[in-house]
Amino acid sequence: MKTKTIKIASFVFVLFVAGCASQNKTVTEETKKVYMQNVYTSLINEMSNDAEVAIVEDSIKVIFTTGILFKVNETVIVKELYPCFKRFAKVLNKYENTKILITGHTDNTGDEKTNIELSQKRADSAKKLLKEFNVGESRMFTLGHGSAIPAFNNNTASERSKNRRVEFIILYNYKTTKK
Repeated sequence: MKTKTIKIASFVFVLFVAGCASQNKTVTEETKKVYMQNVYTSLINEMSNDAEVAIVEDSIKVIFTTGILFKVNETVIVKELYPCFKRFAKVLNKYENTKILITGHTDNTGDEKTNIELSQKRADSAKKLLKEFNVGESRMFTLGHGSAIPAFNNNTASERSKNRRVEFIILYNYKTTKK
């Protein structure tokens, strides 16, 4: 079942990437590259103590590393991390030519159906919080992976807590670029 979940998630990601592209690309690859490098640099400057920020092909991946995002079976982001999300939103608001895919994850406790639902609610919770910090809702998309893509093995309580997370994939959005 996990293989099916990963294939579906991969398909959804491909659709997301395709949705960020335009058939009439008026922006050069160099312009896009410079823009995304600026996003990356701003994220590093603003989030270096709170998140892991990496360039992955044409996208930027952000994973919060400070504290625990979610308690066991919870979908609400812990209040201590609100300042981190506020700084993250500040950068996202500065670079509006982006789309954000928010993926939710769980540890491996509980059944798969419950974990998929829980991870989707976690991604939705992160979207809601970013919306509260004025990130445009139309720029954000969510997807719950359940426990299918662990960042850590699930052998200890500490490792399981790190798997209760959301990840952000930021892509250039050709469609919002002004001609």
